[in-house]
Amino acid sequence: MQVEMDPQLKTTKEKNSLTKGLKEKKGILRSLSFQFSNSLKKTSRKVTDKTAKGSPPAITKTAMPVEQIPGVQKYGILLKQNKRRNRSARWNKRFFVLKECFLLYYKISYKRVFEKTKTVDLHPRGIIPLIGCSIVAGQDHGHKNCLLITHSQFKSAVIVCAPDAKSQEISYKNAITWEKIIKDLENRGIMLNEEKKCCEEKLIAETQAREAEHSRYLSLEKVKADLERERERLMRQTKKLKDDLQSVKNELKITHETMQTLEQEKIALNAKTEHLASNMESLNLEKSKIEEQMSSILREREQFLIENQNLSTTTCQLRNRLMEIETKTKCITSEKERVEAMLRLNEKKTLDLEKEREYYNSQTMELLNSLKELSEQRDMTEAELKDEVMARIGAEKQLQAAEKALEHLEAALKLTGAQMSELQEHIMPDVRKLKEFFEHIAEEAQLDANKQLIMRNAAVARRSIRRSKTRIRSSIRRRTISSPHEEKKTETQTLIHL
Repeated sequence: MQVEMDPQLKTTKEKNSLTKGLKEKKGILRSLSFQFSNSLKKTSRKVTDKTAKGSPPAITKTAMPVEQIPGVQKYGILLKQNKRRNRSARWNKRFFVLKECFLLYYKISYKRVFEKTKTVDLHPRGIIPLIGCSIVAGQDHGHKNCLLITHSQFKSAVIVCAPDAKSQEISYKNAITWEKIIKDLENRGIMLNEEKKCCEEKLIAETQAREAEHSRYLSLEKVKADLERERERLMRQTKKLKDDLQSVKNELKITHETMQTLEQEKIALNAKTEHLASNMESLNLEKSKIEEQMSSILREREQFLIENQNLSTTTCQLRNRLMEIETKTKCITSEKERVEAMLRLNEKKTLDLEKEREYYNSQTMELLNSLKELSEQRDMTEAELKDEVMARIGAEKQLQAAEKALEHLEAALKLTGAQMSELQEHIMPDVRKLKEFFEHIAEEAQLDANKQLIMRNAAVARRSIRRSKTRIRSSIRRRTISSPHEEKKTETQTLIHL
């Protein structure tokens, strides 16, 4: 079911769309339309003609068909202020195009190209985005009806105005007339909205009534469909019952015919069974004779098989005995060869072991000699260390005596009012002790220098002994590792020869 709209509702909707379009031009487009002189002259003339005739005011087109160009609302020539650093502002004429919330400006020469081609160049001299901008009317240096376009992201405000005084006056008059027309259109829009609400209420009531009728119609259609399904189901059941009855009748006829054929077959089978019984008696007699003959043949065969089994067992035993004797002889020969090879290997091993024993004896003698040298060097180093310790203890005692002497000197120097002779008696022995102490320290320093050379020589001797030990151990390990490899090689060679 489709609901048709009345022609009055269509007209009201069209009027509402016109009023909405005018209301949308209240902001940026309204403020910018004050400055486009060429387009506003012609639109104001058309609006005044229509108001004089008595028709309601509506949106009119410019002289050029701007609606054919997609997205272009207005275009015209404006003055644009060009601010420069440390110089006065300069006004330049530019051709402006208002296209979808963007204000594009070109050179004045581009106006002819635009009017001919009716296309917007994608490479203008500048683009001013109007989304989020605040556009305020004002005056600047004798120019009336200026527009200040500002935004938080702009470095400075963009100022544009009409190119001459006439266009300024015309734009001002056009602004006043546009405001009056907009107010009339707003009032007309309020009236049309009220009419629209009334029509919508009527439409809602009609649609509700039609929906109720449609729901009733649908319920009746559902009941009709259910009845049709029930009738079809009953027709199917009756047809099925008729088919079942016919099939039962046919089955009864077939069973009657089969019973007659079965009786005839039964008579023929009885005659055959009598004939077969007589044949079975004769066959039983023949069977008994054949069984007696078979029993005698089986007895003879069993005796023959027993004799064959006895012979086969004896032959198998003899063969097994021969195989055992052959295997034993082979094992004895292999063991003999293996023992001979082992004897040869043992002789070689004994020779190798004697050589190793002699080598180890020589190495042990060398190690004993090196140990003796090490013990002698250790005794020497211990004696040197003892002397050094005793010397250090004596030096510490001398240091303590020197400290005491210094303390006496400090106490003597602090005494005031004492005579110089007493000071000399106290100081002179302390000074002698200090002199002896420092001389002794110099001698010990010389001895320490000589001891360092002795310790270095001892360390070098120890290192050489350690290196000799490591070399001896590595040679012993190499020989011990090489001896089992040589034994394995000899064993493999003997086995290959065997």
